[in-house]
Order: sequence, then C-alpha cells, then structure tokens
Amino acid sequence: MGARQHTAGTEFASSASVPAAASRGVRHLLEGPSKPGVLLGVSSNAAWLQAGGHVLVLSGRNAIRLPNGVTVTERVDELRSPSGQRCVVGDGGLSMGGVKANVIRWWDPRPSLEPTTTEALAARCAAARPLLACVEDGGLGRSLKRNDPAAVRHAMCTLLGKGEGLTPEGDDVLAGLLAGLRLLGPAVGAPGAGGMLAAIAPVVLTEAPFRTTALSAALLRHAVAGEVADPVAAFFQVLTGRGDLGAAVMGLYRMGDSSGIATACGILLAGEFLAR
Repeated sequence: MGARQHTAGTEFASSASVPAAASRGVRHLLEGPSKPGVLLGVSSNAAWLQAGGHVLVLSGRNAIRLPNGVTVTERVDELRSPSGQRCVVGDGGLSMGGVKANVIRWWDPRPSLEPTTTEALAARCAAARPLLACVEDGGLGRSLKRNDPAAVRHAMCTLLGKGEGLTPEGDDVLAGLLAGLRLLGPAVGAPGAGGMLAAIAPVVLTEAPFRTTALSAALLRHAVAGEVADPVAAFFQVLTGRGDLGAAVMGLYRMGDSSGIATACGILLAGEFLAR
C-alpha cells in the first residue's frame, strides 16, 4: 500500500458505465442513498475516495481486493482529472469522472475460519514466523506476554502512523493484531480474546483519525471488525488449518512494500497471545 500519490484523477478507458464487484464491508455505503464524496488521490492502479465518513478504494480487477474495495472489469489506468475531484457514492455504486461503477457482485472481506486448538495455532504460528521478515512491534509483543492492556494501549499509540506511505508500517502491525484477535479468538473458543480486544480497540478507533492517513485509519476500522484484504484472509485460513503456508506467505509479500508482512507480524502476535 506504499504507492506514491499523484495529483491526478482517474478515468476509464471505454464506456461511461462499468460493472463492478465490491466488499460487503462498504455495502451500506454503496447501496444507501447517494451522497457526495471527494477523490483523495490515485496511484497507477487505484483511486481512493472519501464519502459518508468512510474511505473506499476503486481498483482494476487485477488489484488486491481490500475490505473497503470496489473493483471494476476495466483497468484503472488513465489519470487525468485533478485530485479533489467530486464524486458520488450510493444508489448501487459510485460515480467519478463521468463514469458509473455499478456493483453487481459482492465479496465477504471477513474470512470464514475453521475451529482449531490453541496448541495447533501455536504450532502454525511458530512455523510461519521464520518465513516472515517481522518488523519492529513497538513493545506490543512484550505487553501482550504480560497480558497488560494498559501497556498494549501505550505501544499502540507509539505505532500509530509510524512509517511511510498510505498505510504506515506501524498501522499495518496494528491492523494485523486487531483482526487477529477478532478472528482467531472465536476459532480457538475465546471470542473477544479474553477481553483484550475490547480493552484496546477503542484506542485505534479514537486516535487513528488524528495520527495517520485517512486510508489507513479506514483499514484499521475494518480490521477491528475482522475485515481484511484477500492475501491476509488466506494467511488466517492457513493458521487455522486450511491452505498452503508457503503460498499464503508469497501472497503477503505481493501486498506492496511491506504491508502484507507487517500485517502478518501483527497477526502472529495475536495468535501467540491467544495460544498462551
């Protein structure tokens, strides 16, 4: 997610109306009443926009699907209008630059995980860790080992907004931790992760809008709900006994400069906490 921002808008190569698929995580926005939005910026393969207090990402069909994503059948490759261009979200899709993306299919950004044991989860986390170039966690690991919510909250504030790009590395670690507690907890019979999730999630929901980018803050909110990008969902499924670990890790490495790996590092912190 570390692509550079350009001062240009996005336009499709052909028709003024294109079919789209979208995440159920933003279905309430896309199916609700039309509301004005604004284009925040674009990269070579995506555009991100804000409407109704939320951020959506419009991308081509070959891009990684995000929990706040809308994908279209054509490539998003023409950058022509200035950033800040007005757009409209709702009434079944979104309109921007004279193009209407009509949603005809939905995907679930919250992976369905198999029940597992804490012992099996610990073993899979241990197998995955050597394959990941894990990043600095700001003391999260130590705080989680002590089961100290106050210390975890302090470490989270240290990580928020830390790093470069649209989703700073520190935010990616936090997204992995939060989604990990949300999704792996029920898989091992510990919904709410023993109260840890409820104790720490409000920090992100309250502080992220002031400490990091709009896109990263939005992805953190989705992580709290257990909504993640496709490669991250595949990694979760491996940790609960379904799929190939090597293939899942390769998918994480394809998520930009460091986003996938940093997110996985946060997931492993959650898995190891639950296994203890």
